[in-house]
Amino acid sequence: MTKRGIMEQDGPRTSSGFRAAGGAGGADRATGRMGALLCWTHAIALALTAAEAVLRPPAGWWPAAWIGSWALTGVLLVVWALLRAEQKRRDREARRPGHDGVPAPEACDGCCEDDPEDYGTAA
Repeated sequence: MTKRGIMEQDGPRTSSGFRAAGGAGGADRATGRMGALLCWTHAIALALTAAEAVLRPPAGWWPAAWIGSWALTGVLLVVWALLRAEQKRRDREARRPGHDGVPAPEACDGCCEDDPEDYGTAA
């Protein structure tokens, strides 16, 4: 098993070619940072919701903080989704055959070229 875990049954992941193509390394970084910010904001919103349910704080600023954390989570979710969609679009574009000198992923490594007579026979 590799360090990356069980998910890599087909071998190691190939690079999307963003940095190699000289294009969107910053976009990858922005998407990752936005995703981390989204996770932290969501965690804060959940913690504030738990505090609201248990403590019912009487502070005047509390409703604004509680509702604001959820509103910020929603806004960050939309921004992250748009960044992620753009990242995936660029990744698909970079993987197209003949795109700016980036080699296309291999279509078949011979795994599907078994003898057709082997199918349907009982072992």
